Amino acid sequence: MKTNSKHRKSASIAKPRWVAYAAAGAATALSGSHSLEAAIHYSGRVNVPFPPDESVFKSFQLDQSDALEFKHGQDIGFAGFRITSYKSTNFAAGFRGRSYFVSKLSFGQNISEGFFSTRLATSLYAVMASGSRGQWTRRGVGYVGFRFKTDAGFQYGWARIGMGGVKNNNEFKVLDYAYADPGEAIRAGQTSSDEQAVEQNSLGWLALGAVGLIAWRKTRPRDAR
Repeated sequence: MKTNSKHRKSASIAKPRWVAYAAAGAATALSGSHSLEAAIHYSGRVNVPFPPDESVFKSFQLDQSDALEFKHGQDIGFAGFRITSYKSTNFAAGFRGRSYFVSKLSFGQNISEGFFSTRLATSLYAVMASGSRGQWTRRGVGYVGFRFKTDAGFQYGWARIGMGGVKNNNEFKVLDYAYADPGEAIRAGQTSSDEQAVEQNSLGWLALGAVGLIAWRKTRPRDAR
């Protein structure tokens, strides 16, 4: 009888202690998320089309003096982008497959680890597709990576693009985009620094059991789910 009593007593102590550990883990996850807040600037869904039968360019604001500009050329089925800036020190730089053709990135790739050509001046476009050439001639969704330079240093970002394919004259749509503050890392599809912090501290959520698992899943990007 004494043995059973001791067993029940230790179990009653272990349960609140486990809850305290779980709560501490969740608090760590939450505090880590908020400490990194606002390091990444997300556009929200923009869904701007570049039709197959039009030659057009459109700009998307980054900071106060820089913009991300996309262009579609009707005559040769051209699709490309560049960084426009009022500062001569800035230049557009894209991931390169061949010459200035831009690589089609997948969700989660680290933008800052890619190749950037410093010779790609602001007057030139990084090419996604041109006729039947390039990695973006098939129908589907991918990410382009870019960087621009400010007085505080390089800033990296991504834009999610939906392509119509070479049969549709390489028409495309800019779905959304994001960029990080100087010195901050960003991955393709990442819309907030909270995402990275929650992923790193996911054990804190999982320690809360089913409720924590549901909360953790809600914080993950839709593409990742």
